[in-house]
Amino acid sequence: MAMRFADRGHVDVPGADDDAVEPPAETVHVWFPMSGGPATAVGVPAEALAPDRVRLLFAPWAALNAAKADIYRVRKDDDGELWVQDKLEESGFCAIRLSLDGDGLSGWSQDAEEAALDTFAALGVAGIGMFGLTVIDVPPSADLRLVRQLLDEGQRDGWWEYLELCVTDEWTAATSR
Repeated sequence: MAMRFADRGHVDVPGADDDAVEPPAETVHVWFPMSGGPATAVGVPAEALAPDRVRLLFAPWAALNAAKADIYRVRKDDDGELWVQDKLEESGFCAIRLSLDGDGLSGWSQDAEEAALDTFAALGVAGIGMFGLTVIDVPPSADLRLVRQLLDEGQRDGWWEYLELCVTDEWTAATSR
């Protein structure tokens, strides 16, 4: 399957005077290699920036040091799959994985995942969940102290355990205590 990468230039629209319209970005699927578990790779959607460069649309649930909007160099294998090679640019987002407790937020269900995401939405934090795991993408503009406090309270109250997949120096400096 041939992949097309969107031209990142502007397109002139007839009759729009000097207004320019940005063409839609192409979404591709990229793979992060994994070891030590039943899966050998985890894939996520990304925005194609160039044939060898992508921006992650959200953090992968099982990759360390990867966060939403990070830019990576990728290489295409013989089967046409794109594999992450090097991180080229950090976005400033943090990625935190929640393992939901079966007794905490209504058990391991989509409702529990949605409740966990709703809990963080008021702080400007979004994410994605599946199978009792939820990854939140913490933007650099979020109140990191409040997010950490909420994570610690949820863990203390038995709603989830959490793992810092990718954090910034600002995250480390923002203690919840």
